[in-house]
Amino acid sequence: MVAESAPLGAEAKLTVVPAMALDTGAGPGDADEIVGRVDRMLGQVAAIARNLGDDAAAGLVEAQAGEGTAHTARVAVVGEKKRGKSSLVNALLRRPGLLPVDVDIATSVHISVYAADRDQAWRIDEDDPAGREIELAQIGEYAALDPDNLEMRHPGVREVAVGLPDPLLRAGVTLVDTPGVGGLASGHAALTLAALARADALLFVVNGGSELTASECAFLAQATERVATVVFVLTQTDKYPRWRDVLVRNQELIIEHARQFTDAPWFPVSSRMRLDAVRAYQAGDAARARELDQRSGFPALVEVLEGRIAGRAAELGAVNAAWVARRVISKLIAGQEQRLRSLAQDPGLATELARQRALLNDCRRDHAVWRRTLADRFAGLNRDLWQLYQRQLADLQLTADRWIADVGTATVTQIAHDLDAGVQALWADLESGARQGGATIAADIAAQLNAGGIGTLAMDMPAPDELRQLPGIQLTEETAKAGAAGLLARHYQGVAMTMFAGHLVLAAVNPLLLLPAGVLLGRVLYAESKAKEDAARLRADVQRHVRAVITRVGVEAPRALQDGLEALRCDIEDAMTARMNARASELESAIARGKRDLQASEEELAPQRSAAEQVLRQLRGLLGQADRIGGGWAA
Repeated sequence: MVAESAPLGAEAKLTVVPAMALDTGAGPGDADEIVGRVDRMLGQVAAIARNLGDDAAAGLVEAQAGEGTAHTARVAVVGEKKRGKSSLVNALLRRPGLLPVDVDIATSVHISVYAADRDQAWRIDEDDPAGREIELAQIGEYAALDPDNLEMRHPGVREVAVGLPDPLLRAGVTLVDTPGVGGLASGHAALTLAALARADALLFVVNGGSELTASECAFLAQATERVATVVFVLTQTDKYPRWRDVLVRNQELIIEHARQFTDAPWFPVSSRMRLDAVRAYQAGDAARARELDQRSGFPALVEVLEGRIAGRAAELGAVNAAWVARRVISKLIAGQEQRLRSLAQDPGLATELARQRALLNDCRRDHAVWRRTLADRFAGLNRDLWQLYQRQLADLQLTADRWIADVGTATVTQIAHDLDAGVQALWADLESGARQGGATIAADIAAQLNAGGIGTLAMDMPAPDELRQLPGIQLTEETAKAGAAGLLARHYQGVAMTMFAGHLVLAAVNPLLLLPAGVLLGRVLYAESKAKEDAARLRADVQRHVRAVITRVGVEAPRALQDGLEALRCDIEDAMTARMNARASELESAIARGKRDLQASEEELAPQRSAAEQVLRQLRGLLGQADRIGGGWAA
């Protein structure tokens, strides 16, 4: 594979955007000064927003004050399911098997990994916030979904905390492994976004198999509304030979859809190679371990985490606060610039606002073109997903037929389990296709109407209960009784045939032994016939179970898919309408102010212009401060 041909660290120097120094405007050890400076800036912005009548903006800014006080930086590991997040954490900490990675939705609650003097793990329940200690081997039991029914084994658990004596963690990092967005369980996106409320930085994880999807770009926009420092990690480079092409394309997509992160660093890594290095070291092959570790790409990622993020929670919190403040300040500046045009009695402003209102009113009508476009695009998405559903269902049926052809008493349970897993995988593909398609449609419609932010809607489409709780396999009474007997009969045939051959040899010496040999042959033939009957009965029971499951999928999946798509379409339409209504209110207020200003005298307008200009100068000065504090990767 390509990933085996050269060290990933060397490749990173050629293709990865270099990491930039985090510039907060102060030297090392000045965290308290930075936090104080940011809090003063936030206070000024909030006061201006309240004076301008924007209480929502003031509240948003005030909520950021005093955030950056801790030493340990919380780094949230986020991304869609099956991107290798848990494997990445295991590899970063050089702990094979620490976090669960062997199911589709390995992590279903937050797993916080922090520095400790010894290995330890704690389950934190809704009714026991102090937590209860568990074994490291039990992390999967409390943090992962049961692969048989995709439900929590312990529903009350809301977080698992793991302590390790690890140098990266001791440097001042807490890693938070989050549930994969877009999983079969509903609410995963909400859980992940909740983790971001306390995060200082993000590791945004994608894999080398495919470029960023529309839903990933939308989630990135939503995830970074408060967190400014983002490190991109491209996983599974050992698995995908064309990962370099994917990396380049992803960087292009970031420039196109999230330009503010153009300079954020990218790190291609192989978690498998890093963990193989650990095993090589444990086996005593230090030279092989060093080679594999260097080729894994992890040393460069660890260097950034230790040197640029670890122990800098206060500074990162200041950057995050400045990141939020910058958006608020930009909005206030735009409002003041428009206000000054109105106070200057700009004749073009009234015409421009009237044109915007006319366009907006047209878009708000029930027959608006965008509504027809939305309906047409969702009809096309429905056709695509229906084809995908039929193809997946046919594949599942063919696979089940192969299982039935090779059925035996020892494989019945496995067939039932694999069939259930196949149904969950079928829905996962439908849900993923709906989310990605919905996000793309939302982003396109929003761009068409200049209504940014629609694409960040939550678009989970959880599997219906009827598919999450499939019927268990029911064996007939005869089949159940024949289970152990049939197995004994098969062994008995081999023993009996051996004995029969021995009797024939003895019969050559003593003809009287032919009688017991005939009796034994009869028993052999009867046992063989009985085993065939039992196998046929077992195969019929399994066929009945497969038909029942496939029938349930055929009844429930199309209906649930239609309901899910309609809910997505309605969510997009409602969000679009709400944004347009808010914009209409803003335009009406601006038009009314403009009319008043046109009728006012110069004596009335002059002091208002002077005050607006002063506020605008203050805001621009604060924007400069926010830019300087929020420098580095985020600015």
